[in-house]
Amino acid sequence: MIDSMTGDILHMIEELDNFAANLRALDRQRHNGVGLKHLGFIEAAFRISSKFPQYFPHWLNTAKFKRDLDIFNAVRSLLDATRSLEEKAWNINIEGSDMIYTNAPEYYSQVQDAAKRRIDSSETLYAELHGFFRHGAMESEEPTQKKVKRDVNAILKGKKDGEVIIKNIRPKTTGGKHEVIDETFKDSASFKESEEGEIRE
Repeated sequence: MIDSMTGDILHMIEELDNFAANLRALDRQRHNGVGLKHLGFIEAAFRISSKFPQYFPHWLNTAKFKRDLDIFNAVRSLLDATRSLEEKAWNINIEGSDMIYTNAPEYYSQVQDAAKRRIDSSETLYAELHGFFRHGAMESEEPTQKKVKRDVNAILKGKKDGEVIIKNIRPKTTGGKHEVIDETFKDSASFKESEEGEIRE
């Protein structure tokens, strides 16, 4: 369904290319924008001009004025619809990105665990995936709250090796600090709530 919608939108863009001017930022500033106040003036001018057309300049008449106004209203409706579409698509995209970024580390953790236990073919898979974590590129990213909760539960229940460190400093005169460090897939795991403890194999 999404692929079909994308194809339809690309077709719409191709159709609009026949009418759209390639305006740069400076070009847009030179053109007249229409807000609510200007739109009210335009509609009043059209209403009056349809009754007193004798004041039109030689290059303008009621039919052209109405045609230009209809085109503007149609394109403005299209713009409002596309903005709503963009907002909905962006919200879905955010949810989708969170989902796939949860899936990938979960799979990676299982591959890493299999490689540690020297299961056939797992070391090759681990070597390929581990390359993305070199130079701290991905390890420096702060995990989502959903992932932290899953890791904490898995570590406490003994289903996963790793450690989760949560620091929170309430704001004072210089501001506060909230830091979450989530390092799973290790040989040992420690946790800290009201008491301190350590879990080992």
